[in-house]
Amino acid sequence: MAQTMAAGRRPVLGTAAMLAPILVLFLAAYVLPLGGLVADSFQREGDFTFANHTALLESRAFRIILWRTLTLSFVVTLICLLIAYPLAYVLARLPSRWAAGLLLLVSVPYVTSILIRSYAWVVLLANNGVVNKLLLASGLVDEPLKLAFNETGTYIGMVHVQLPLMVFPLYAAMHRIDRSLLAAARNLGSTAASAFWHIFLPLSLPGVASGCTLVFLSCLGFYVTPALLGGPGQYMLAQGITVRVLTLADFAGAAAQATVLLLVVVLLFVALRRRFAAGLGIESTGRSGRTTAARGLRAWPAPLEAAIEVLSGPLRALGSMLSIVGGPVVAVLAVLALLFLIVPLLMVIPLAFSDSPYLTFPPPGYSLRWFKTFLANARWLDAAGFSLGAAGIGAVVSLIVGIPAAFAVVRRPMMGRLPLYLLLISPLIVPHVIVALAMYFSMARVQLIGTPLAFVIAYALIGAPYVFVLFVAGLLRFDRSLEMAAANLGATPVTVLRTVTLPLLLPTLAAALLFAFIIGFDDVVFGLFLAGTNATPLPIRMWDDIRLEISPQIAVVAVLLFAALALAYAAYLALGLLGDRRSRMPGGGPIA
Repeated sequence: MAQTMAAGRRPVLGTAAMLAPILVLFLAAYVLPLGGLVADSFQREGDFTFANHTALLESRAFRIILWRTLTLSFVVTLICLLIAYPLAYVLARLPSRWAAGLLLLVSVPYVTSILIRSYAWVVLLANNGVVNKLLLASGLVDEPLKLAFNETGTYIGMVHVQLPLMVFPLYAAMHRIDRSLLAAARNLGSTAASAFWHIFLPLSLPGVASGCTLVFLSCLGFYVTPALLGGPGQYMLAQGITVRVLTLADFAGAAAQATVLLLVVVLLFVALRRRFAAGLGIESTGRSGRTTAARGLRAWPAPLEAAIEVLSGPLRALGSMLSIVGGPVVAVLAVLALLFLIVPLLMVIPLAFSDSPYLTFPPPGYSLRWFKTFLANARWLDAAGFSLGAAGIGAVVSLIVGIPAAFAVVRRPMMGRLPLYLLLISPLIVPHVIVALAMYFSMARVQLIGTPLAFVIAYALIGAPYVFVLFVAGLLRFDRSLEMAAANLGATPVTVLRTVTLPLLLPTLAAALLFAFIIGFDDVVFGLFLAGTNATPLPIRMWDDIRLEISPQIAVVAVLLFAALALAYAAYLALGLLGDRRSRMPGGGPIA
C-alpha cells in the first residue's frame, strides 16, 4: 500500500520539481510585484483610498490619453491587417523554400532592435530626411512635409514594428488551407474572387483573429516608437506612466494609471484566452463543451447573400475582372509590404560608414571614423559589455526555468494546464511598462535598483515566456517514436533525453536562446526604471543619443548587431542541418 502511494506521488513530485524554478521566478519578479503595484494604486500617505483612481477618471487629460491609446492601437491593427493579408497570401502560395526565405526577411525587422528601427524612420521622415529630399527633388512639394515627431510618424513607425506580428499568424493559417477546395470551387463554375470570398477568407479568419489580437494588445502598452516619433503633446498611456514616475515623481498616480492599463489588458487576455491557448493544441470549445469545428465553405449571413443574389450579374462581372487583375495586384502589394519592412533598415547601413560629423543621407563620403569613435568611447563599450553580460545570463536563466516548464506542461499529467500555460505566456501580453514599474517599486524596497542583479532578473522574466512557447511548440511537433525506439533498445530516460530528445531539439534550443537574449538586449523600458551609475545597458545609451543628438553612432551599433544576427542565423542553420543528419542516421539517430 505504501509503495503504491509512493509510486503515485512520484509523478506529482517530478512535475512540481520541473515547474518550481519558473514559478519561483514568476512569483518573486512578476506576480507579487504586480500585486504590490495594484495595492500601491489604492494607497495615499499610508492609508487605503480610492482617491487616486477617482482623480484619474475625473482627469480630462487622462481620458484623452486613454482614448488616443485605444484609437491608435485599433488603427495600427487595421493598417497592419490590410498590409499583411496580401503579403501572407502570396507567401502561402509560394513553394516552401521560397516562402521560408521571404519569411526570414519578414522576421529580420522583428529581431532587430526597436531603437534601430525607430532611428531608421527618423532618418527617412525628418524634415531633412530621405523622403522629404526625394519629394522636394521631384517637385511634388515646395517645402518639407512634417512626417516625423507627430501623429503621422507614430503611425508609420508603429505599423513597421507591429507588421511581422500580423504576418506570421496569417501565414500559418493560410498555409494550412487545403488548395483543392479552391480548385473544386473553380471546377464548379466559381470565379477566383468568389472562391476567395466563400472559401479562402472564412478559413483564414483564425489567423486574422490571432494577428489582430497580438497587434492590438502589443500596441496598448507600446512606449519606444511613440516616444521617439510622436509629438511632445501626443502622449500614449505608457509614456504618461513613465513621465509620472521619472519626471513628476507621482508614484501613486503612475500606479493608478498602470493599474487601469493592466485591467484593460487582463480583461482582453481573459476574453481571448482560447485564442492564446491554440499554441497548446487545445481546441476552442463552445458552451456545450463540444469542440468548435473550423468554419468555411458556408454561406454568409442571409441579408448579405440576398444582396449578392440581386447583384449577381454585376458582381460576377466584377469577380471575373478581379480574377484577372487580382493576382498581379496582390503580388505588387506583397512586394511593397516587403520593401516597407526591409528598406528602412538598409538605409541605416551606409550611415555607419559616413565621414560626416553629423547625420546626413546620403553620406558625402565614406570612412570608418564612427567605428573608431565607438571603439574609443569607454561609456559605449561599458554599456555594450553590460548588456551582453546581463542579457546573456538572463537568457541562460530563461532556458533553465523555461525548458523544464515546457516539458511539464506538454508531457506530464496535471490539472490546470490551461491556466498555467496562460500565466506563463502572460508576460508576452502585459505591457513591459507595467511590469517594469512593478519591479521598480518592489526592487526599490530591497535596494536592487541600479544593480546588475536587477537586470538579470528582469531579462530572465521577459525571456522565459519565449523559451517556454518555443519549446512547447517544438515538443508538440516532436516525433516521440524516436524516443520509444531508444527506450525499447534499453536506453534509460536520462539517456533518451541526452542522446535523442535534446539533440533533435537543438534548433529549438538555439532559437529560444536567441530570442531570450534579443528581448533582453533590446529592452529600453526596464532600463529606464532600473538603470543606475554602475548598471547602464546599451539601449539606454542609444536612447539618449537618439533623443539628444541623432548621430551616425547608432548606425554603427546597427551594423554590428546585423552582423551578430547573421552569425547567429548561420549557427542556427548549422544546428538544423546537424539535427536533420542525426534524425536520418540508421538505427534511430543519435543512439546508434
